[in-house]
Amino acid sequence: MLTAAAISIGWTILLCSAFDPRWESNDDVTMSMVAHGYGIASYGSDLLFFSNVLWGSFVRSLPMIDGILGYSIATLLSMTLASGATAYFLLRLGVRPIVAILAVILVFMRPTLLPQFTVTAGLLAVSAVLGLQAYSRHGSVRDLVAACWLTFLAFLIRDLELALVMAVALPLLPWRKLADARPARWAAAGLVICIAGATITDERAYSSPEWQTFRQQNAARAPLTDFGAAKFILDRPELMDRHGVSANDVRMVSGWFFVDPQLSNPDLLRSLIGEIPAKTMVETNLASSLPVVNALPRSPELLALTCVGAFLLMVLLRPGLLFAWLLFYAAILIFAAIGRPPPVRVCFPPLALLTLAPLAMQSRLPQWRGIVLAAAVMAGAIFNGRYLIREADADNRAIELARHQKFSSSDSTFIWGDALPFEAVFPVFTREEEVRSIRFYGLGALTLAPFSVPTADEAANRGFLVRLRSEAGISLIAAPSQQALLNTYCMEHYGTPLRTQITSKGELWTIVNASCAAATE
Repeated sequence: MLTAAAISIGWTILLCSAFDPRWESNDDVTMSMVAHGYGIASYGSDLLFFSNVLWGSFVRSLPMIDGILGYSIATLLSMTLASGATAYFLLRLGVRPIVAILAVILVFMRPTLLPQFTVTAGLLAVSAVLGLQAYSRHGSVRDLVAACWLTFLAFLIRDLELALVMAVALPLLPWRKLADARPARWAAAGLVICIAGATITDERAYSSPEWQTFRQQNAARAPLTDFGAAKFILDRPELMDRHGVSANDVRMVSGWFFVDPQLSNPDLLRSLIGEIPAKTMVETNLASSLPVVNALPRSPELLALTCVGAFLLMVLLRPGLLFAWLLFYAAILIFAAIGRPPPVRVCFPPLALLTLAPLAMQSRLPQWRGIVLAAAVMAGAIFNGRYLIREADADNRAIELARHQKFSSSDSTFIWGDALPFEAVFPVFTREEEVRSIRFYGLGALTLAPFSVPTADEAANRGFLVRLRSEAGISLIAAPSQQALLNTYCMEHYGTPLRTQITSKGELWTIVNASCAAATE
């Protein structure tokens, strides 16, 4: 255990000392804002929406260290726990220390430099699978309890990713031994009770009327923003005419523009989607997504894991391992069929499992095969490390540029989607004094959430549309394509073109004053 702790803690400290970690996506930036009440959030809240409310409570309970926000600390602690548990269980399963270290480097270098909550949850689930394998081999209740707690923590952070990893792990788990062991049955019952309790707590936390309204709208917009349904609506002009919306309106909503209640009306969105046959969507999605699905595991972020995992599969030729690979690709096809080919962050943990699982079997192999496995992991770690060091250097330069340009917004700057590079502006080691006065109106998934700045501004009659139609206009950060959509929106709905004037221009973002007020004589 001490060896595993030394490996994980030392590795995390080394990477965080050498580089400035940034978030892999703006999802974690958003949840940090919600937890600590800055940026998009008008006040701090346990209700992170994408994670369980119990995880939100834990994040907010952590004290700041050197001003670093609790969400960042919780994420790094979870990643260190996942890497330490992975190293520990690999050692318990007979993997040599040098191979365990190489495995941690291969799997955890990217998630430590570019943490993301989905990946964090998935890697906790991977370590839980290894823990169950260790329990099956040694019968230690300590391994079993640790695996259950890792599973529960993964559930709190991202339940859907936990489900995906466990689905891929089905052929790798010793089901018969687990079913026959009384401690395993008790542990499973306890885990189910904990998950059920966390689920009930989470549901009750979102039971207020304002959250019910938000969740209805969120469910209605998801097919357009997340699952590519907008293209099917755009192919049917008669459908749009019948419901009184234009092609530009559909593009606006699918681009996270929810501030016009007529366009984001859940009944309207459900009616538009309801007239498209599900069979048509599935067939079209599959046909167009197959090239993406084939290329995904070979993307630069996943290439090392894919190559090492596939090589170990060929060396071992175990039926359970092959079936797990087939389940992984089946999951990718299911995602593609519903219109959302999975991003890298979703695929990373299952691929990590498929790479680590063969190492847990090496104690039963001839010595020459064990050497081949170790060499493959070393080659993958070196290749992956060289790529990530270049990426981390580029990220550090972007973070320095963002600090030099310095984003500040005591009043509501309107930010559309990812037009502001959130990951560079708010890296992992963002400090509380740097964000205390930052407040902006974000156009994204949580625009209409009860805790958001947009909700507070709309209640004060200072919302997006009110200020957009005023002579003073709004301070806006948006991509040129988004500004073009907004111009068409102003022409169609108000008969006035969008007038923009650059007020601040830097290397990473530009702020414009935008207005579609009627021209004065």
